Amino acid sequence: MVDIGEYFKKGRLSGKPSKPSGPKKGVEREVIQLDDEDDLPPKNRRRSSIGHEDTKETEVKAPSAKRSKKSTASTAGSAAAHDILQTIPSVDLSSVHVKENVKFDFSSRNAPAGGSDIQDGAPMDFPEGRDNCLLGLTMVFTGVLPNIERGQAEALAKRYGARVTKSISSKTSVVVLGDEAGPKKLENIRKLGIKAIDEEGFKQLVASMPAGGGEGAAAEKARQKMQEQEEQAVREAEEMIKREKERAKKISADRQAGVQARDADTVDEEHKLWTVKYAPANLQQMCGNKGSVAKLKNWLTNWEENRKNGFKIAGRDGTGTFRAAMLYGPPGIGKTTAAHLVAKEVGYDILEQNASDVRSKSLLNAGVKNSLDNMSVFGYFQNKSKIDDSHGKRFVIIMDEVDGMSGGDRGGVGQLANFCRKTSTPMILICNERNLPKMRPFDRVCLDIQFRRPDANSIKARLMTIAVREKFKLDPNVIDRLVQATRGDIRQIINLLSTVSKTSKEIGHNNISDISAAWEKNIALKPFDIAHKMLDGRLYTEAGSKNFNLNDKIALYFDDFDFAPLMIQENYLNTRPSNLKPNTSHLMAVAKAADSISQSNLVEKRIRSSEQLWSLLPLHAVLSSVYPASLVAGQMTGRINFTAWLGQNSKAGKYSRLLQELQYHTKLSTSAHGSNLRLDYMPTLKRRLLNPIVKEGSEGISSVITVMDKYYLTKEDWDNIMDFLIGPDATAAVLKKIPTAVKTAFTRKYNSTTHPVAIYRTGSTTAATAAVSTGTPDFEDVVDADDTNAPAEEDETQDDNDFKKDKLIKQKAKPTRKRTRTPSTKEAATKKRKTKA
Repeated sequence: MVDIGEYFKKGRLSGKPSKPSGPKKGVEREVIQLDDEDDLPPKNRRRSSIGHEDTKETEVKAPSAKRSKKSTASTAGSAAAHDILQTIPSVDLSSVHVKENVKFDFSSRNAPAGGSDIQDGAPMDFPEGRDNCLLGLTMVFTGVLPNIERGQAEALAKRYGARVTKSISSKTSVVVLGDEAGPKKLENIRKLGIKAIDEEGFKQLVASMPAGGGEGAAAEKARQKMQEQEEQAVREAEEMIKREKERAKKISADRQAGVQARDADTVDEEHKLWTVKYAPANLQQMCGNKGSVAKLKNWLTNWEENRKNGFKIAGRDGTGTFRAAMLYGPPGIGKTTAAHLVAKEVGYDILEQNASDVRSKSLLNAGVKNSLDNMSVFGYFQNKSKIDDSHGKRFVIIMDEVDGMSGGDRGGVGQLANFCRKTSTPMILICNERNLPKMRPFDRVCLDIQFRRPDANSIKARLMTIAVREKFKLDPNVIDRLVQATRGDIRQIINLLSTVSKTSKEIGHNNISDISAAWEKNIALKPFDIAHKMLDGRLYTEAGSKNFNLNDKIALYFDDFDFAPLMIQENYLNTRPSNLKPNTSHLMAVAKAADSISQSNLVEKRIRSSEQLWSLLPLHAVLSSVYPASLVAGQMTGRINFTAWLGQNSKAGKYSRLLQELQYHTKLSTSAHGSNLRLDYMPTLKRRLLNPIVKEGSEGISSVITVMDKYYLTKEDWDNIMDFLIGPDATAAVLKKIPTAVKTAFTRKYNSTTHPVAIYRTGSTTAATAAVSTGTPDFEDVVDADDTNAPAEEDETQDDNDFKKDKLIKQKAKPTRKRTRTPSTKEAATKKRKTKA
């Protein structure tokens, strides 16, 4: 077992401070030096990481407040951050170039976490700072720095212990300004009187600050918080060890008594997956989403009372009208765990099923429907003193991966939504994507509870506890990098720690770059995110190209190679370029981008033609997306728009079909092809069919109908012709001026009279027919053929025989003659006697 006291050798966290090893009065306690920390500064060796290798079980006492105050001298240094900031020159705010015509970019709110904003390492000329030298400082980076990417600068600040925020407030310590800073942030800097420095000032700050953040109230508060986190990690590790010992004793006693245990209980702790071993045991151990968990607990706690009220009283938070709850959010953030823990704490038994395994309506009826009104047998026989009587006989149904069902699963989604409307048992549905079209049947049926990705602060305490328990060192300042690399997936972070701990006993700044690159969670971006990221000017700078090379840009295209080119084509005109070459204007860059997109269309035709040259996709990626975006990339002037090509292509297909139908109808009176009909006849037909009604009203209807009959046009054709015209000939405004009574009279008079109908054949345009018959059909002959009579010499008997052979013609049944029965000899003799009588 593990001895926690060995982790803090020589009484590091004991109630009594250890005696100083030297005569210096400035050091009040002995700093523990570990074998892996010989290269760290003595004053801060134990502040940089959590965990140690040779730890054993023992009781660890919390340090006293007196000792906490005395520890300041060993970590503070001789200068405060305020004094050092005074020596750094401030930026002249009047000389800072401000962004012009700034508009809010709606798509940036949905931009994926991490990505190009996270840069690894520091520039070659950047000074090496001391451990946690920026501890206690709250920093904001704004604008474009000359030599360092903003994401890279933020990562450096976090590495040295600073708290980095996006907005400026009264708690901000210093702002690092670059070119093209936001006007609102400059206004807040002036208003709040905050220190503003440039890139060189940031380098000077890192080089000058002492280890541990120096003196000052903010640094002392940050060090005290860090110490409290360490103590909390130790306490939780002790509780884990205690629970493991109790569980081991129970399993041993059960084995001796011959009690059969569950398979999960017989697995040793050291052989369990870390995701199972360190799964939250109660709601207090949940990482983040505290409000969502509280809302779910309140809904399930009051479920029985709401059922008695018929789910008609909404309650204070609006949860009283729903029989089911829908938990949705990214994978790996604790949705299923929260559902289990809430049900356990409220007192419900759990019936869990995977919705992707019971997709169809029949499977749902067989596996779930019979459980909606049943009670829990286990809860029924459970001791009433242990479980609340209102919940002890009930259970909650948990349906995981609901978005794994689809519309083709024979009514599964609709049937599950019907269960949610009438169930007498609480149901908790879990999905990743709530806004999918197939999830619409659950709208206004379930209580929607959103789970978001937890931030680094909410995960830090749990990861530090795991580090202490598993005896490896974890630098708290790199937890941000782990969260960004895995996109907030707690399960993946724990699996990462489990794998890395097999080969290394330390995760710090020396290996976090390699670990982040190896464990980066690859997620296919959505079309909006692809366009926003590809049109970002920072990707095409010298520094951005090193961190996000051409292969990475092509990989963005392959996230959705159908929509990525369309999204670039739709939005490449809505940028303000930031990387224009000398003697190149914005208009010239747009022209080159348009030319590249045109060339990509030629490549796409080869890809999607009968040749199927899919090997040209990388070339298409460059021509259609990467190269055009690189020419105009910069700052978006508005929101990212969805491609309009889909709607325009559908509209073009619709008008093509309508034009073909009009060409068929007018074929008897014209000899024009479809394009000629559209260009030459349409404007004239518009004047002949619309102007009499506009000028003469009801009196012009007759002349309009006469023209329509000459060209074999129907009333639907009249509407279609009016819809075809665009530009100055557009008829939408003119049609609104026609009185309703005139329109009604036109429709009524047209329907009350008979009109000629064009008869045409559409089956003579295929290649097979053209090979048989080289002549074009004569529609006049077709019309005349209807008026001709059949030849007189045809044999009608032969026709009757042909009809009998045709299975599709039902023959009329011939009348059956009544059968006359011949009377027998006895009957005849009887009849004869009666006649004589």
